[in-house]
Amino acid sequence: MDTDWTQLAERIIRYEFKDKSLLEQALSHSSAVDRRELSNERLEFLGDAVLGFVVCNQIFQTFPEFEEGDMTKVKSAVVSRKVCAEIAQELDLCRILRVGKGMSGSTLPDSVSGAAYEAIIGSIYLDSSLEDAQRFVIQTIGSRIEAAAASTHEDNYKS
Repeated sequence: MDTDWTQLAERIIRYEFKDKSLLEQALSHSSAVDRRELSNERLEFLGDAVLGFVVCNQIFQTFPEFEEGDMTKVKSAVVSRKVCAEIAQELDLCRILRVGKGMSGSTLPDSVSGAAYEAIIGSIYLDSSLEDAQRFVIQTIGSRIEAAAASTHEDNYKS
């Protein structure tokens, strides 16, 4: 594993991994590895679940006045492939994402960059704790939760 790449990746993510192999796996698309189990797909699966839980918990704790339908609207606005891809772009994950030759040099599809974001969440969870994964999620997606909640509240106020 390249030390410069690892340091850059940890700087971008703002988290230092104890197990560097989790970082490498989280940022390895299936097109870049010889064996599928070395790709970020399993970590993406786990990260998606952690992301959903953290966002739901944050909405539940922060907006006690919201009914279930309101909370669902906020979650749907925030936990989506589009938003995950936007966050990946903001973090500049594409610069450190390992992809196969057929994908390099072009703009990556949202599905690839969004999956990398979710895989990072899963890898932080496995490397450390739910609390560290939650901290990362809130740092990167918290403003979108607030914006979606404000929009939902405004829509309900108008109706």
